[in-house]
Order: sequence, then C-alpha cells, then structure tokens
Amino acid sequence: MKTDADLVIVGQDDILPDIEAADLQHAVRPLPADADPEEIQQVVERLLRLRRVREGSGIVGRSLAVAEMLSLIAHAAPLDVNILILGESGTGKELVARAIHDNSLRKDGPFISLNCGAMSEGVLESELFGHARGSFTGAVADHEGVFKRADGGTLFLDEVAEMPLGMQTRFLRTLETGDFTPVGGRKTEHGDIRLVAATHRDLAQDVAKGRFRQDLYYRLKVVVINAPPLRDRKDDIPILAGKFLDDQNEKHGLHIRGLTRSAEQALIHYDWPGNVRELLNTISSVSVLKQRGMIELEDLPMEIRFGEGPELGSYLPVPTEGQGTGGIDFAVLATTLLELRHDIKEIKAMLVAGSGHYQDRPEWPLGSDGRLPATEGVVETFSGTTGYSPLAGDRTGDLQTAERTLIESALKHAGGNRRKAADRLGISERTLYRKIKLFGL
Repeated sequence: MKTDADLVIVGQDDILPDIEAADLQHAVRPLPADADPEEIQQVVERLLRLRRVREGSGIVGRSLAVAEMLSLIAHAAPLDVNILILGESGTGKELVARAIHDNSLRKDGPFISLNCGAMSEGVLESELFGHARGSFTGAVADHEGVFKRADGGTLFLDEVAEMPLGMQTRFLRTLETGDFTPVGGRKTEHGDIRLVAATHRDLAQDVAKGRFRQDLYYRLKVVVINAPPLRDRKDDIPILAGKFLDDQNEKHGLHIRGLTRSAEQALIHYDWPGNVRELLNTISSVSVLKQRGMIELEDLPMEIRFGEGPELGSYLPVPTEGQGTGGIDFAVLATTLLELRHDIKEIKAMLVAGSGHYQDRPEWPLGSDGRLPATEGVVETFSGTTGYSPLAGDRTGDLQTAERTLIESALKHAGGNRRKAADRLGISERTLYRKIKLFGL
C-alpha cells in the first residue's frame, strides 16, 4: 500500500505544479533511489513550505539569488533560533523578517519592528525595555518596550549595527536570559522573543574595528540570510516592474499596459543603488505621470536613461560570412531586426519626402530617391541591391531559434502566465499555445 508520501512524489507534477526549478535546486538535495518514506515526506513538506513562503511573503523574483534566499527562509523559519539578515538598504529585509515570522511556530504571536538607527542611547533603551512613570522628564506614564510587546512572538531589530556599544552589553544580557528591568523600574520582567536582526553594514568588519561586540555578533548570526541587491538579480527587474505597474493600475485606476522594450532595457541596464525600493518609487512616479498607454524610454528619469552600463540601443546584429551562430542572442536579433525594418521604412519615407527641399544643400547631399550617394566613406546596409535581407534567407533554423527564444523570454517575464506572454508578443493566446507545443516548451 502506498503511503501519502509515495502518492505525493508519484504525482508531484500535479500536486506541486508551482515549485520553481531554481527552488528545487536550492531546497533539496537529490534523493537516493532507496530513500525511505519518512525522508521523502520531509522533502515534500519542505517543498510545500517553500511554496507557501514564495506565495505569501510578497518577495517577487525567479532568479537563483531569490530562490536561495527563499530556501533559507523556508528552512530556518520553523526553527526557534536567532537570524541575521544582511543586505543593502532597499533590498526588502523587513519582508524577509516578516516571512520568517509568518512561517514560524510563533506566527500567531506579535511581530514587532524597531529601527535602531538615529536613536540616542537613552531613547533606544526606553524603546527596548520600556520605562516607569516618573523615571525621567516627560515620562508621565508607564511605557512597555518592544521586548515586552513582542512576548511570544518575533522582535525585528533593523539597523542593529547602529546600536551604541554601551547598550549592546545590556541588550546581550537580556537576549541570553530574557530578563530585563524597565528604565526607572524596580521589578524584573521577562520576555520570550525570537530575534531577527538586520543591517546593511559589514558586522564582521565592525567587530574587527571594535564598533560591535564580538559575543553579540555570534549570538545574532546563528543563521545568516543575505538579501541580494537588485543589480545581482537583473532577471527579476522586468517581473518586479510588471508587478509594480499592476499594483499602480489597481491602486489609482490607471490604464498602463506595460513597458516598451527600450524602457525595459533601460531599467535592466541601470545599477539601482537604491535597490527594489528605488525601482518601486520610480515605477510609482512614472505611472502617476503617464496614467495610460505604454511607458516609453522618454518617460523614465534622466539618470536611468543615461545611467552607467552599456549604451542603450547601440547594438546592431550584423551577419558575418563564415561566422558561427554560437554567440548570437536570437531574442535581440529577431526583435531588433523587426524594429529596424519598421524604423528604416519610416526614415526612408521622411528622406524621400524631404529630398526636394534639401537636395540643393551641400550639407545634406541626398539624391532624388532620398538615398545618400555612394562614396568611399559610406556603406549602405540592407539595401535591396545587396541580395541580403535580414528577415529572409536559407537559415530558417536560426529564425526558428529566435522565435523560440522570444517565446521563452516572454513566458519568463510573464511569470509563466500565457495570456500576459501572448499580449507581450502581440499574438493570440491560442497561437502562443500552438507555438509552445511546436517548440516543446
């Protein structure tokens, strides 16, 4: 008789359809052929927990960096241990902390957050441990600190590296025993908390320079989760941008259909020093100003349009006789050629229309047909006399590869949603389904 674990494994494509390949890679090690049912059951439970984390955390992305982070969250959340989250500002460290709490045994308890930055030692002490009435000027009533309010739940301390050295000693003692005394109080109180701390600084370097206590550092880093910067997960930028656009449309009743290819490429090439928070603010700002239609390159802020990285729109695939196709990006090739074909027709029409006006001007030496005269310094590409057309030829296999690559890219950016992918490609969903079957995707 098959166990539940056996049934789950046998039908995993039906029961676990949303588990990403990257999630599988980071979540579980390959099982031996003779694995016992208990081990199989543990693997399935971990995969189900990973799916719950991905679906309920609000963390968006399909990159390997995000998959690794989600796997660590799913693995460590049920264990009642301290967790240290490292990451630059704007990478979503509080989202990680909430995901840990929501998937822990303390999920029914409170989740209390406190930012240790920009607080004097006295104010921070009061916020952590509370204070008694009359303990200082302005203390007109008793005040519960976060250690008390988070009792039975999770305490999230953001920017923990900003905690003054003097406070670190008392904080460590409380963290070890759970006992503390409010400022100005006489009675010892107890708080049962699970600590999740976060910082954008290099704590190991702070320890080496004497700015952070070594014993507290080791107490915090039982499990370390790295929140990757956006520049290290650029595959997620179109997905995040699409999610933020959908949110803005729903929130403000806008009618923005998406991003043009040039605008999307600008977002991908930009370095995003402010990470996901900066991308969110950018999409929010552009959406409010645009309100409908497609977001164009010109709609983006200047620093993104002219940011560091490869020059946008500067690439042009040119076939070279005798050269293999191993280095060609077929998605770029097919899309760029289609855009070029449209642009060349428009430019040619403009030149023909204006040739009569500019024909006699030496600085604009156009012929009567709108073309530049043939000279040694000018070579006209893709002309009808060369016998070469970028959209026709004997190499149909390359064009099929380009089409397959475009479909794969559209499905990836749409998160597997066929309707959105079809809209992105400008074809019907039925045609896309037929192409998926044709290419075995």
